[in-house]
Amino acid sequence: MKTMTIRNIPDEVASALADHARETGRSMNATAVSALTMAFAPAVSKPKRDLSEFAGIMTPEEAADFERIIEEDCERIDPGEWPGLPPSAFAPWPSRLPRPVP
Repeated sequence: MKTMTIRNIPDEVASALADHARETGRSMNATAVSALTMAFAPAVSKPKRDLSEFAGIMTPEEAADFERIIEEDCERIDPGEWPGLPPSAFAPWPSRLPRPVP
């Protein structure tokens, strides 16, 4: 971490900083670092938190195979992994009802 000296801070800015530090029970330094971080954090590179890099990487054949596997294997429920649930919880989804959309 760097240490900085900032000169010529306008009186009203220094006063507002001191007031905010006092109100929040924090030091002037912690308050200034927080304000600077909030002001410049968007310019700092942050890691992506989405899956956009994976969109569109499957071929249509791979996507169809993936959906088939989900349809065949992921629709089965092992009651042994869900102790305490009534048998009705494992009944197939009624075909007359629409499947819930996530």
